Amino acid sequence: MKKILIALGILIIAAGGYFGHTYYADNYQTVTAYALTPAKVPVEHQTVDQSGKEIEGYTSYDYTFEFVKKNGEKEMMTYELSGEHVTPYAPNTLIKAEISKTRIVSGPNEIKQSEVPASILAELE
Repeated sequence: MKKILIALGILIIAAGGYFGHTYYADNYQTVTAYALTPAKVPVEHQTVDQSGKEIEGYTSYDYTFEFVKKNGEKEMMTYELSGEHVTPYAPNTLIKAEISKTRIVSGPNEIKQSEVPASILAELE
């Protein structure tokens, strides 16, 4: 009986480790990616929280970016830029972000054309 409980405990720990690692890899393991902001600034709208309640004094802009990763892969992601006195990204501006399989982890930040690798710049334009 004791051996069965030990084996079961090891199995539970191994499964927890596997699923924990998979969650971390999908959500927080990042790669650098580049995108071009849209030619037209999105419509400004009132920011709402997860329950749908408006947040007073906050506005948002909803963006959809086609990111190009360093290995050449493309990935579409949405991003809500929000805040009290938020300024939208300038049209057709290059941005850089750290993205995972499911989210934008860091950024996006506006960058200069000279900071983008030539191969990726060709994909963006």
